[in-house]
Amino acid sequence: MKQIKILALLCLTTFVMRSQQTSASILLNYYRAPQQERVKVTRNQTTWDKFERHIVEAQSKSMRAALDNLKLDGLSKEERSAKITAAIAKTLDPAQFNMQKDWHIIAYLLTGDTTVKEEHLPNTPLHNVIFGGVKTSVRSGYGAVRYFDAKLVVETAAALVAVDRKVIAGRCDPVAMKKFRIYAPPEPDENKAILGVIEELTTFFQKAAATHEEVIVFMS
Repeated sequence: MKQIKILALLCLTTFVMRSQQTSASILLNYYRAPQQERVKVTRNQTTWDKFERHIVEAQSKSMRAALDNLKLDGLSKEERSAKITAAIAKTLDPAQFNMQKDWHIIAYLLTGDTTVKEEHLPNTPLHNVIFGGVKTSVRSGYGAVRYFDAKLVVETAAALVAVDRKVIAGRCDPVAMKKFRIYAPPEPDENKAILGVIEELTTFFQKAAATHEEVIVFMS
């Protein structure tokens, strides 16, 4: 039983470390919110810092509660791992989407462009979903916090749905991405997971569009 509790604690610790990580990796985060909430949390640096801290603390608390309630006695190592993974997945806030450090990979797969252009380009939603958006006056880790208003959300969702999946799959070559110096390139066995990130991102923006929400984007 002690070993099971240690395993669960390690899962929680890993999540917190990833959430607070700033020096080793650049992580891209998205958050869906009504316009009123977006205006409130990005009003100034103090309101933003409080909001960002709340996100991490709420997720950590939710995950700890889920893990504390797990019954893992008598299960194999694989069964325990699967049950813990499922429990953690249920605690994730549907208003959030954390792309982790895959942002440069996804930008390349969506556009075919390997350069990092941190600016909003007119009529280029597949570029903007990673690098664009309206800049706010507050900062988070690596640069300004940005947001997509309702119109940009709809435009982005439509572009993500329409992008050619066969073209994307053809670009998903880990060896080539290393040669192109893509940030944090995937391993050869990670293609399926990386392509899955695009589908998750698409679904996230579709939900925001359907509920007329805005999307806050920030790097940490």
